[in-house]
Amino acid sequence: MLALQLAALGAWALSWLTSDAEPLGASGHGMPPLGHDLRVFWTVSWITRHLGPLAAFDPTTLFPALLRFFPAYPDAGHWLYPPPFQWGIQPLSWLSYPAAYAVYVVVSLAAYVAAVRIWRGQSGWPWLVALAFPGLWIALLAGQNSLVTLLLMCVALTYGGSRPSLAGLCGGLLVIKPQLALLLPLWWICAGQWRALTTMVVVGAVACGLSMAWAGWPLWRAFFLAVARFNTEVVQQGAGGIWHAMPTVFAMARLHGVGLSGAYVLYAVIALPSVLFTAWLWTTPAPPALRVAAATTATLLAQPYLLYYELAWLVVPLMGLTGLPEWAGAGGTPMARSRRAMLHGASTALAWLVWIVPLQAYLAALWPPMGQWGVVLLPLTMLWIVYRALRWWRAHNGTHCPRT
Repeated sequence: MLALQLAALGAWALSWLTSDAEPLGASGHGMPPLGHDLRVFWTVSWITRHLGPLAAFDPTTLFPALLRFFPAYPDAGHWLYPPPFQWGIQPLSWLSYPAAYAVYVVVSLAAYVAAVRIWRGQSGWPWLVALAFPGLWIALLAGQNSLVTLLLMCVALTYGGSRPSLAGLCGGLLVIKPQLALLLPLWWICAGQWRALTTMVVVGAVACGLSMAWAGWPLWRAFFLAVARFNTEVVQQGAGGIWHAMPTVFAMARLHGVGLSGAYVLYAVIALPSVLFTAWLWTTPAPPALRVAAATTATLLAQPYLLYYELAWLVVPLMGLTGLPEWAGAGGTPMARSRRAMLHGASTALAWLVWIVPLQAYLAALWPPMGQWGVVLLPLTMLWIVYRALRWWRAHNGTHCPRT
């Protein structure tokens, strides 16, 4: 699998670079560039440096600039990131786009390796398996910041008790994609990890304050207006066929003709119990791997707007769950042993399906009749976590593991 993914990305990169004819290093009229979202970041960086930060939120400026620099990729992009992220990506356009993409790949790979390293030892995954995870390569193909946010969230969830300043710093830096950080304070409050929460608030406030000093309130206002407009026109109404790229219950419901209110109700039916269960789990001394897996999965389920590249986060619950002990002896009646064997087989099959789902989600965005398997697999992953939590509770009566 790793070799196939490397070969596919390598062939695309070679075709793109050999067809490149633009003086700024973007793509010519041949092969579209790798990193279709990074091209938006690069273009916004150029606009910010040459035309001012506010111009990035003006479609009459952004769309022509994208077509100018990337004529082989005619799809329009949207700029929906908060000012701290916009400030941070300004150096991108100092480099040609191919050079910027190379730097992005190195940084993203380093972030992924750092995130995986935290839990790989407990899970027993060989590095080859970890690096073959399709979520890694789909994120790199998309040119998204999913691997950076994966590292930030993984550190925040893992070290909230033992290294609260580091955890809070990473939590605060998630201001670059704030919708993914909304539940983080809840987990810390439930676990009593107040120092991490305080640090997160301070870091987030400083980042927002610095961006305010850099560009003022008008840029924040433009950000909020752009997000509201995107939510109304694209997320809720499906403009551009975006629902086909969203592995969420909300998108599935809208695709099948459910009204807006009904789709939100169905989304809440899945998201709310997941959040409540995870909040309860974080009040217990459950194993850290179990709590981190639940928090990561609940965060994904709590997003009505979620695109396929964010499924790179699933590597964390996968490693956490596959590394947990069984918490059951070999004894019992033949029926009990048979039931355990059946559940173990089902868990193994689910793990393989979740492992492959980032690739499937990307392919479903290209060929919509395939459908998004993540709509089913994400809730099943949460049920898997609930099952393992119940096994732990029954085996230890919730008392064997100290808080971390």
